[in-house]
Amino acid sequence: MIATILDIAGSLASMMSEETVSLDERGGYVDHAEMVGAKRRLVAQMEAEIARLNREAPSWLQDLDEEQDAALSEAMATLRDAAASNATVVKRHLELSSDLIDAVASEAKRLTGNAGCSYRDTGTMMLRGGTSPISVNTSL
Repeated sequence: MIATILDIAGSLASMMSEETVSLDERGGYVDHAEMVGAKRRLVAQMEAEIARLNREAPSWLQDLDEEQDAALSEAMATLRDAAASNATVVKRHLELSSDLIDAVASEAKRLTGNAGCSYRDTGTMMLRGGTSPISVNTSL
């Protein structure tokens, strides 16, 4: 009855652990968009399976035998621990990225001041006040 949930929980925990290790490594970083997409799909599958069980057998959780209950508890504990570790590392990376963008913006502001100018398509120069725009080239 819960084999699908156990399988999905195991896959999700394994994927989160793999991502955590990958993000903790020093050096070049690969794009994690594919992994995030896979995690989202697994979560959606688990939610769909739990909704199906709730619809078809509302008392499925109470009907588990001791072995199934223990397996489900262990799988959920493993998933919780993997998610907590993953969240910590992802949060740290987001904070570091934000700090880096702030530092680049501060340096650009220091170098250019608050005013700037740009060439218009008519050949004239347009002066503007305010801070210089900052963009991040994600295809480096």
